[in-house]
Amino acid sequence: MLGRIICLFFLIGYPNAHGKSELPESPNCGHQIVDSGMELRATAREGEFPWTVQLKYEGKSPYRCVGSLINDRYVLTSAVCVTTKNQLPTGALLGVHVLGEGEHSEEFGIERIIPYESFRTGSNNFDDDIALIKLNDTVKYSDYIKPICLPAKGESLVQPEDKVIMTGWGRDVDNQEVKTKKVVIRRVITNEACELQFSKHNVHIGEGFICTDGLKGYKDYICSGNAGAPIVAKSGGTWYQEGIVSIGSKCGVDFPDANTRVSKYVTWINKQLAQSTD
Repeated sequence: MLGRIICLFFLIGYPNAHGKSELPESPNCGHQIVDSGMELRATAREGEFPWTVQLKYEGKSPYRCVGSLINDRYVLTSAVCVTTKNQLPTGALLGVHVLGEGEHSEEFGIERIIPYESFRTGSNNFDDDIALIKLNDTVKYSDYIKPICLPAKGESLVQPEDKVIMTGWGRDVDNQEVKTKKVVIRRVITNEACELQFSKHNVHIGEGFICTDGLKGYKDYICSGNAGAPIVAKSGGTWYQEGIVSIGSKCGVDFPDANTRVSKYVTWINKQLAQSTD
């Protein structure tokens, strides 16, 4: 299993030369043909969250990380998913609802992997856990394959106690492989409350994180195999990606998750996309 240990367990506008961002804007992103909103449920409906990408690896366990489609060539994910020795993804599955099935799914190869420059593994510093994957061909959007919108630089669309959704596959609380795209609904908590818990394990929670915890009276866990998965929220009828699944506890343990805050890295994302078109 791809992961890092923290004393608990690892879970898992820069314009181009023409002055144009390579990231789509609403209504060309963050929309879907079916939308159950924040309804409590364990699985997505087919066609929901069409930006969710399953990364594929070689070996007996090919499904170890998740990502999100952000335009017609790039997937956003966790740096740990693309930097661990001998654990580099070899492909990306788009339009997937049930793993190994689906007439709407497409597999792409990988042209280039771009982890954040200062990301480092092997310590209790989990900052900058973000990466981009350039696909080997242009994606043709459909009802089942669409990009997610990203927030503006430094702009958070959610506040503490707001609900957010993580989508992916991975494992469940019984360590069984999840076949159908799952939905995990969490609530945002303050970084101070998050730091209070993580500091017990010598992990610092800085401004580059967005933290979530379980809903009051409702148990739901992200679990392993979902590093890199998108954490999204809806604003004005459009879904935006607020976070990238990064670190947390062993599945089934009531403990916060600390996720990469996407809005901090929008300038970096746009810069990488712009350079690829120069």
